[in-house]
Amino acid sequence: MTSPLDRITARKVGTDAWEVALPRRRSSVAHRSGVRPRHVVHASSWEEAIGIGHGLFAREVTAYLMGCTMSLCDLAVHFVDHAEADGAYSADTARDYRGMVLRYVRPNVTADADELTALDVEVLYALLLARGGRDGSGVSLGTVRKLNTVLRGTYDFLVREGVVTSSPMPGVKLATPPEPPARALSEREYARVADALEAAIAEPVQGASGIARKSRLFGAWVISRTGVRVGEMCAVRLGELLLARPAMLVTGSMSERGGLHRKGTKRPAHMRAIDLDAETVAGIRAHLAWMATFLPPSAMADDTTPLCCTPTGDFLRPRSMTEAFKELCAGCGVALGRGEGCHVLRHTHATQLLGDGEDPEAVRERLGHTRIETTYRYDHVMPGQGARVAERYGRIASRTREAGSRR
Repeated sequence: MTSPLDRITARKVGTDAWEVALPRRRSSVAHRSGVRPRHVVHASSWEEAIGIGHGLFAREVTAYLMGCTMSLCDLAVHFVDHAEADGAYSADTARDYRGMVLRYVRPNVTADADELTALDVEVLYALLLARGGRDGSGVSLGTVRKLNTVLRGTYDFLVREGVVTSSPMPGVKLATPPEPPARALSEREYARVADALEAAIAEPVQGASGIARKSRLFGAWVISRTGVRVGEMCAVRLGELLLARPAMLVTGSMSERGGLHRKGTKRPAHMRAIDLDAETVAGIRAHLAWMATFLPPSAMADDTTPLCCTPTGDFLRPRSMTEAFKELCAGCGVALGRGEGCHVLRHTHATQLLGDGEDPEAVRERLGHTRIETTYRYDHVMPGQGARVAERYGRIASRTREAGSRR
C-alpha cells in the first residue's frame, strides 16, 4: 500500500510560489471521492513546498476526522496517515500499520469506535491469536502487540481531537501465552553431549572452518559448565577472565539485530561474576593456548579479544554457535526440538544444581535471573532421576518399617 504522502505534489506557479495538491479525501477506507485539495504556498524550493504539504495534509486529516463516520478501521487508517505526515511514523512503519488495520480490524470489528469496549478489543485479540492468520492459523503475539500499539495511538489521538470522549485501551489486557517448561537434557543425553563436546574441542583442526567450528563448540562447552546465555558467551572477552579467583565476568551480550554488535547489560542481575570449577579453568587455559596458535601476540594481549572468536579474532554470531551445537547433537543421537539450541545447556546446568540441592538464590545469581520465579522454572528433577528417587524411597520405607517392627 502506497503512502498518501507520496501522492502530494507541488508545481511552481510564481517566484517562491508553489501550488501543492493533497491526496483526495476519503469517504471510507475502500473508496475515495472528491477533488484533490490544492493550496498555494510560499516556499523557496520544491522540497520545502512538499514539506509544507505534509503539514497541510495532517491538518486535513484532523478536520476530516471531526466529521467522518465512526468506523474504527477508517479512523485508525486516518490516524496512521496523520502520524506519518507528522513524522511520528516512518513510511515503512505507516505502511505496515495500515496493512494490519485493513487485514485484522476491518473484517472483525463492526462496533463504532465510540461504542467499543475493552472486552471487545480482548475478544478481537483472542480471535486473531486463534485463527487470524491468512491460512486459518493464529497470528503471533508480537503481531497482536503491534496492533495494540496502533489502536492505543488511534484512541489517544481521537480523545485529544474530541472525536471520542474516552479510550477503552487502558482496560485491555493482552493475552500472555503460558511459558513452556524449561527442558533439560536427560542424564543419558547429557552424557552423550558432554562426551561429544569434549572430543570436539580436544581434536586438532586445520583451516578457517575448523577453527571457527572448534571455537563455537568450545563456547557451547563453557555454557554447559556455567549456564550463561549464548549471547553472553559470545560476548565474553579475554579481560573478563579472572582465572586467579577463578571466575568469568559477564558484562554484555552479542546481538544480531541490525548487524552483529556487542551491547552492555541493561539489567543489574545480568552483570555478574560466575565462579569456575577447576575442570572448567583447565579447559579455558587449554583453549587460550590453542588460540595463541592462530592469533598474533597483540590479539592475545588485548583484553577486548573475544574468548570465542573467528580465525581473525572477531566476535562469533550467537546463531552460528547454536547451529554448530545442534549439528553436534544430531551427530551423537540427541534430538533437539524446534527452537532448542544452546539454551538447553543452560536449562540442564540449572536443573543439575537445583536437583542436587543447591540454594535457588545462588542459582538465580549464577544464571543472571532478575526474578527468583524464573529460576524456579528449573526446579524439577532431570529425566531419568525419578526411578532412582523411587528406589531410594523404597529402601528408606523398608528401613523405617524394619526399625519400627523391632521396637
